[in-house]
Amino acid sequence: MKTGKLLKFQRPGGEVQAYVHRDGPLVKANLYVVPLQGRPPGQAAHTVSGASETGVEEDVRAWVDAHYPKA
Repeated sequence: MKTGKLLKFQRPGGEVQAYVHRDGPLVKANLYVVPLQGRPPGQAAHTVSGASETGVEEDVRAWVDAHYPKA
């Protein structure tokens, strides 16, 4: 079982969640789009990886803003 942290971004129509965790030498983030109604998807909508947690979190925020902008 991996441990990490969950980042949540409230957006129109639902929520984007990013699970950030260490996987060997890399930090990875799996992003999931959770609609307001219905079941969340089983597969990640996008994956980000890098050497530092800070860099991965910045990439996650940039991806979310580009694909799911705030209202």
